[in-house]
Amino acid sequence: NQLNQTKNHSYNAFKKLGYPSKKLENWKFSSSSHLKNYNVIDQDQSEIDIKEYLSMENALCFVNGKFVKESLNNFTYKNQISIGKTIEVKDSKIIKMSDNFQDESLFNLGIAKFNEGVLIEFKEGGKFDTEIQIINVYDKKIEKMFIPVFNIFKLNKKNNISIVEKNVNNGLDSFNLKINKFICSDNSMLNHTIIFDDHTKSNLLGYNYYESGLNSIINVDNFNYESSFNKNFIEVDLNQTGGETRINTLNLTKNNEHVDNNILINHNSEHCTSFQNVRNILQNKSTCVFNGKVIVADGAQKTDSNQSNKNLLLSKEATAHSNPQLEIYADDVQCGHGSTTGALDKDSIFYLQTRGIRKEQATQILIKAFAHEVIKQFSNDTIKDEAQAYIDEWMNG
Repeated sequence: NQLNQTKNHSYNAFKKLGYPSKKLENWKFSSSSHLKNYNVIDQDQSEIDIKEYLSMENALCFVNGKFVKESLNNFTYKNQISIGKTIEVKDSKIIKMSDNFQDESLFNLGIAKFNEGVLIEFKEGGKFDTEIQIINVYDKKIEKMFIPVFNIFKLNKKNNISIVEKNVNNGLDSFNLKINKFICSDNSMLNHTIIFDDHTKSNLLGYNYYESGLNSIINVDNFNYESSFNKNFIEVDLNQTGGETRINTLNLTKNNEHVDNNILINHNSEHCTSFQNVRNILQNKSTCVFNGKVIVADGAQKTDSNQSNKNLLLSKEATAHSNPQLEIYADDVQCGHGSTTGALDKDSIFYLQTRGIRKEQATQILIKAFAHEVIKQFSNDTIKDEAQAYIDEWMNG
């Protein structure tokens, strides 16, 4: 069938491309050599205890990439969605991903090797009043596990959907390769939040592709609290008039952690808006990368786009790489980008000390203020509160 042909094509593309080298623009500051060691695919879930997640009324649970059907039993919206296996999808338009991803060797590896994943379609006219949690449980009892998964989410006309993805990692380190596609039909609204909190020193690689319809709104919030290696690709295609997307990201890194955000927004139609706000706070010898690009196609007039990347270095050994880019082929547009990297302002710390605040407390106030500038933009109120609490723990940890 169509998908088998795609998988074969992807496998041949991966063999031809090999693991990405630092000569490639998208991998210039991220090494992939250690990922070669992870080659054991075992998505067995027979001995994993997930009772706490199955009792939740707003959660769909995946274990090692495999959808747990029992999570539908208590699911509030089970009659307002349809679920099928990605591997059984016959419509080539639904499974088609970004052309840009085709040049990514590890994307091709994920497509070639995945067997798990679902297509979730939200029914037209359905009322989804509360957020839907996607709980990704990774339970790794075997060394060098490679866990590829491909999920597709289809929003129909006028759907208003909030999805919060949480990753729960237990056991050994692994290579988790997550491919997501979001089809946002006309006049739909998607709020997609991803929380990264991994203490197992695993390697996370994500390819997230969003297709925008007429007057659709896409909000993407990423909050990274703990990740040993986290490289996340986001691509949004604003294909119809009136599309709007906002991407807000906060990364907290320490020790030798490495986080790489690669964002591409294609303004393919007129009267569309996009906004990127990525903030990184780095301790110790950690590294953050921002690779952001906006492409405004010929004819995409009245485009309004802005990129902002700010990096706060709390250590002289921390490193931030920033590369905001614009490619504009239309003349009636408003586009801007900016990037700053630096340490805490000593004058601000001194000012707070003159008001009777201890230096340590003054430092924490300024760090939280820096983070708050992106947290307040998050689309999900629950995540706003969680992020504030996480920051306190992260600074004191």
